[in-house]
Amino acid sequence: MTNALMNRNRHEDATGGCHCSKVRYAIRGMPLVCYACHCTDCQSASGSAFGLSMILNQPDIELVSGDLSINKYKLNGKMIQRHHCADCGITLWLSSPSFGSIIVLKPGTLDDTSSFKPDAHVWYRSAQPWIDVGSDIPVYQEQPEIHELLALGCR
Repeated sequence: MTNALMNRNRHEDATGGCHCSKVRYAIRGMPLVCYACHCTDCQSASGSAFGLSMILNQPDIELVSGDLSINKYKLNGKMIQRHHCADCGITLWLSSPSFGSIIVLKPGTLDDTSSFKPDAHVWYRSAQPWIDVGSDIPVYQEQPEIHELLALGCR
């Protein structure tokens, strides 16, 4: 099982939402894998040193209330859809036809982030020089293949 939400009971839903609370969601299944991405795109998009991502099966997330706005953009030749609150602008998750049936949730939008822990660090070659991730989880200098990331969640 992935480190993320590792203390959560399999029958218990995790919930989250945007900053203004107009958009709310529930996670009905367990995350497949979670990671910290240090690429410059994630640094720019998050306004921070790295971005956190949680991969879920699309059927495992339910929009409970509110309406999502979707912006489309290209990233490395792939069309990405950013699902966000129209009022406060907080990105809740990303999807793409190239992702198949998975979505990439932004776990900072969870109501309880205390049990969240990344399973890997990716694009570490772009990490800020002051970041030291230790050695207890895998570190990838670039983007690993999706099957490599998903295998981490099966530990």
